[in-house]
Amino acid sequence: MKNVVDARDVEGVRKTPDRISKLLLSESSVGARNFSMGLNITAVGSMIPNHSHDNEEEGMFIISGKGKLIIEGEEQELHPGMAIYIPPGVRHSIVNTGKEELKLVWVYAPPLPEHRKRERKEE
Repeated sequence: MKNVVDARDVEGVRKTPDRISKLLLSESSVGARNFSMGLNITAVGSMIPNHSHDNEEEGMFIISGKGKLIIEGEEQELHPGMAIYIPPGVRHSIVNTGKEELKLVWVYAPPLPEHRKRERKEE
């Protein structure tokens, strides 16, 4: 079924600092054009480095593990069940402060440019 993606079947991209990002729902996988959704697994002691997104809103939901969200210098402890909203242009990072992997679901609207299908050039 094209509407369902099993995260166990998606290899993901290993990034530095040590984490894996899995793009689950996108235009390529299910035809979603207005958002993209995925899973981030951050290793113990690692982090999602400080960054921002120019045009995209980002939502995150903590599934497991403990962490710390840093938004423009302010810190918030994170635990399972917490939802996070990041407006466009706001710098943020997440540090895994726990003793297990930090797993979170992320959503971008609109999708990040690298999550969109490449337009085919007409020949």
